[in-house]
Amino acid sequence: LIALVITIIVLLILAGVSIAMLTGKNGILTRTNEAKVSQIEGQVREEINLAVQAAKMYAEQKAVETSDGWLASSKIGANADAADADTVIGQLKNDLDDDYSYAVEGTTLTITYESGDYDAATNYSSATIVAKVSITGNNFDITSLKANRDTDEVITIVGTD
Repeated sequence: LIALVITIIVLLILAGVSIAMLTGKNGILTRTNEAKVSQIEGQVREEINLAVQAAKMYAEQKAVETSDGWLASSKIGANADAADADTVIGQLKNDLDDDYSYAVEGTTLTITYESGDYDAATNYSSATIVAKVSITGNNFDITSLKANRDTDEVITIVGTD
């Protein structure tokens, strides 16, 4: 009977340690979720960087092909929903999927990423990643890339804006 009680106590201790390793602030499940959030943010950062580089190459190519001084800053697109291939937004839409939306303010382009996967990973229904791209002539600068993971938490991924 004593051996049975000791065995049960040992099993309870092992179960408690196992549960603590799975849950909690440094638990396996929490760290896995944090890794998923970081992976999505890294993927978005790469996708935006590649799309901006492709748009920049397109702008430089158009400037060489035309003699009218084609400038990306004048071709951002007055309508952020325009899919016109001869605008910066049109070029970005070719390279980015439907999880991205665009807004134009002067020569600053705001690219916002919203996805159900990102919402689920962050446990926040309005989680977004927002990139600000400043366009001067045919120069593109990603001035900031920030992740809004919940109502209070904003993480700067790139830039200081």
